[in-house]
Amino acid sequence: MIITFAFDVKNHVEVMEGWPIKSEGRIFFLEREENVLKRVCLSFFDVGTEHAPRLTPEANAASTLQVQLSDGGYASVARKEIIKWQTIVSGLQVIDVDYDSYEMRFYAENVDEEPLVPIKSFKSSVSMELNSACDFEQIGRAFCVGPVEDDRIESTSHFREGRIAFGAGRYVDSYNNMFLFLEARYCDGKTKTVQQIEKLSKEHVFCEVLESTAAEFLKQNGLVASKKFELFKPQDSLCEKIKALVLLRGKLRHHSLKSPHRWDPNKQDEYESAARFLGAVVGDIVIRESLGDIYAPDVMRKFRQISVSSGYEKKVSLVTYRLEKARSLALDMSYPTTVVSSQLCLATVRNAIEACEKEGQLNDTVRFEATDGQNGLELFSLNFDVWVYTPTRSIKKTVPIKEIRCSFEHYLSGGIMKNEFTVPFRANELTVPDVWKVLSLCFDHIEERDPTTRIMKLKLFVEGSSRAIVSYGVGAQVKN
Repeated sequence: MIITFAFDVKNHVEVMEGWPIKSEGRIFFLEREENVLKRVCLSFFDVGTEHAPRLTPEANAASTLQVQLSDGGYASVARKEIIKWQTIVSGLQVIDVDYDSYEMRFYAENVDEEPLVPIKSFKSSVSMELNSACDFEQIGRAFCVGPVEDDRIESTSHFREGRIAFGAGRYVDSYNNMFLFLEARYCDGKTKTVQQIEKLSKEHVFCEVLESTAAEFLKQNGLVASKKFELFKPQDSLCEKIKALVLLRGKLRHHSLKSPHRWDPNKQDEYESAARFLGAVVGDIVIRESLGDIYAPDVMRKFRQISVSSGYEKKVSLVTYRLEKARSLALDMSYPTTVVSSQLCLATVRNAIEACEKEGQLNDTVRFEATDGQNGLELFSLNFDVWVYTPTRSIKKTVPIKEIRCSFEHYLSGGIMKNEFTVPFRANELTVPDVWKVLSLCFDHIEERDPTTRIMKLKLFVEGSSRAIVSYGVGAQVKN
């Protein structure tokens, strides 16, 4: 089998001709369009078919196939060879090669290999890895924020570089950039291990995020063997956790071929879990700052004024339903957007809950129905299950309830993903106000983890039950 790695060229380079150069089991060639260099390619032949992509049935999904892909280490060799070539040619022509996004091509070398190579091409894309489908309202409000300190701009740049490196599988670069964020923000130019531990241990926000993220990672430890988190132990103190981060930073910033403890740049996966953890810590800090700015009252007010005055507005009608035969709410809402999205639906749910609570109706409100103010099409519905229509209007258990399970589906990169988590709830009885409280907590939890999450469906379950106590789902026009 032949494996080819094709790296895109990002700048304009004219090359008048190009033909394959075969040497030492490899073929180097250029792909051009009208004498403009588009891709630099390197092929390896006589590669075993065990490195070909495999299609295997996905667990618990009879009709779904999962692609199993392994480059067999050839990607690292290809990248190294092209970097060597780039170094030599740089004196004559600067060629900007995109090493983060490359295409892998697979060719059978004979008839016997044909059935063993079911996939002919696979494109690695960092741009898709970083896609979170952010709404324009969030992006637009960010432009309305006032002055931002230069220190924040500079340090956040390290976070962005770290995220890009992580998406490309450059975990050492990712870890180093994430630590540079901490170093720039909190260490005041101090570089020694003891000094950095002392500085970082005094930063309240960092310490809080570090402890909560560590608890989450250690809780999930062992669920996926290949991503086992072993940077520190559950019983380690805060200072010991910080020390582990600092020591790994020191190891990954220095390199000596004579050291038996050196790290191998061709074995980046060894540092995936550490880079993922530190990225989660830094990401939490950055998200808190972004949310604080984007959702600041003055910023929201300014963006709304601009939106309405320019005619970019979406109107929503929402009706509430109560258990009591009393006045319910019919709400007409306006939002600074032109697109019906899941984020708009979620904002409407939050506003409706707030309005019901203000009117003293939340204790017996059990249903929301929202429609597009222009065309009358359904935007979303939120319904409590039949338990609310029983005489007690509650769920009673002889054994105390310990937790509520939240199951939700969300849109991501062209597909629907499903996730679950639990919310602690310790009581023998679950009432309507309790459900509204837990539901709000779930929405908050999802938004805090990723503010761009597009929730399409959400259901809550009492532990041990397969029937939802409340269900939320967006309409067809939102999905499309």
